[in-house]
Amino acid sequence: MTDKHQVYKVETVGDAYIAGQADPPLTQKNHPVSVVLFGLEMVSEVHSWAADKGWSVSCRVGIAHGACIGGIVGTEMQRYHLFGELMSALEVLESTAPEGCVQVSTACKEIVEEQMRNEGIPSRLVSFEPRDLEHLLTSKGDVIPLEKAGGPTFVVRSNSKFQGWIGS
Repeated sequence: MTDKHQVYKVETVGDAYIAGQADPPLTQKNHPVSVVLFGLEMVSEVHSWAADKGWSVSCRVGIAHGACIGGIVGTEMQRYHLFGELMSALEVLESTAPEGCVQVSTACKEIVEEQMRNEGIPSRLVSFEPRDLEHLLTSKGDVIPLEKAGGPTFVVRSNSKFQGWIGS
């Protein structure tokens, strides 16, 4: 799916798989719509995999948009790591997403809608449902202020089977 949607796997932290798009040389394209479709397909594939095994397994996906800083950390076991407010917001979006859903920040919603308008991508491809909440809750019941996620959040829905539009 990373190749299909042209996202770059950055790292795995605990049970979180962190991927995204950036400016070259990390990714050749920067299409926010592709990142959202990647998240939606990830949820769909997890559900299909679990159903095939007869298991009840789901996942949560959080997507943010903005700038962060990356670099190599460590001397013995070096790895590339991302830092900054964007990464903190991303962790909040993932940990407070409804099970089996993709939750996005306001900035992500706005940049996806802008790309769709500018490139003539049909608006029916994805829709954003506002989460009308005073605060966010993690699966463990921790209360997180909306500001930690960059403001109000949205759950993404799609009418696509992830086959049609892929950024060119």
